[in-house]
Amino acid sequence: MEGNQQFKTLGLLIGNKTFHFYSKIAKIIANFPAIVFIVNVNINKSKMHIKIKTIIFCLLAVSSLYAQKAKIEHLPDLPYDKYEIQNKKDTLTFYLSVTASKEKLPLVVYVQGSGKNSLFAMRNGKVIPTNGHSSWYTATQEKFKVLIIEKPGVKYLQDGSKNFDKKFSLENWSNAITNAINYVLKKENIDNRKMLIAGHSEGGVVVSRVASLMKDTVSHVAILAGEGPSQLYSLYKFAEDGTFFNTEEHNMPLPEQRIEYVKTIWNDILSDPNNTSKNFWGFSYLRWSSMLKTSVIDELEKYNGKILLLQGTADKAVYPESATIAYTTLLSKGKNIRLELINNADHSFNISDQPQTDGWRMVIEKTLQWFNQ
Repeated sequence: MEGNQQFKTLGLLIGNKTFHFYSKIAKIIANFPAIVFIVNVNINKSKMHIKIKTIIFCLLAVSSLYAQKAKIEHLPDLPYDKYEIQNKKDTLTFYLSVTASKEKLPLVVYVQGSGKNSLFAMRNGKVIPTNGHSSWYTATQEKFKVLIIEKPGVKYLQDGSKNFDKKFSLENWSNAITNAINYVLKKENIDNRKMLIAGHSEGGVVVSRVASLMKDTVSHVAILAGEGPSQLYSLYKFAEDGTFFNTEEHNMPLPEQRIEYVKTIWNDILSDPNNTSKNFWGFSYLRWSSMLKTSVIDELEKYNGKILLLQGTADKAVYPESATIAYTTLLSKGKNIRLELINNADHSFNISDQPQTDGWRMVIEKTLQWFNQ
């Protein structure tokens, strides 16, 4: 309300006709106090018209997402509504869980690991969930709203595309997630007093970036087998011990050879970081350069909310020690952080000596209990 009134006053200084135009966006301005503050500081009658034009131009760019109306469609036999927002460059597709409760519920955002496929697939004429998000919905028991987002260049039910390689980077992916969160918070009945964003594997560094971008909105971040230092650390350590690149095809029996191979590949990626045609391990140089130049540690140094690290000790995709490195480093920075190691759990939290245990469901429940404290 305060921002609305301030902007109306500025409109009157310019004239009644201008007042009617600017008052139409006064409600939008009220949601951007930093912009209102800039207007107040630069009150100069001779330059007022120019400054407000500039501010409105910037504001329209920031708020363009809210001006668009999502196409909403319920997914048959699934507990989600599908949202699509189109722009000139891409389509933002995301899904919000449907609950019986009419009360405002906190938001849980789940970010999947690496891959080029949709969060849903068609199997034998039936749409099924993929990437483990259905367990999040089941575990929330209608106490939370679950938000999941398709990656840039990926559409509903799509099984990979060339468009993915052209669009997928840490920057584009984190921006898409941020836009989806902002839209849901603005348009849906969400309790915004706290919010959890959880990422698995590749999703670890992604949710860390989103948390740093939305540090005043995201209260809790959970990293599930999602690295600590740069992913380059896991590549190095697994190359060293022979888990990676120790095949007849690679023909590198010695640790030194495999480590040098990782170094050579990384230097080539750095020499052409935006290339979307060159690939390493099925992903573009753009993807690798954007993801590996930062880390969970780097991103969460800018974040002051609560952090949970969950890591399996038998993980063969993320070097398990990376979680301890992240924990001790961020703890030394005064962060509110907790680490839990799951003995004998692999990258998907399957526990080798407890085959009867659903390890994935277990770590989700641990995360939600922590969030609900």
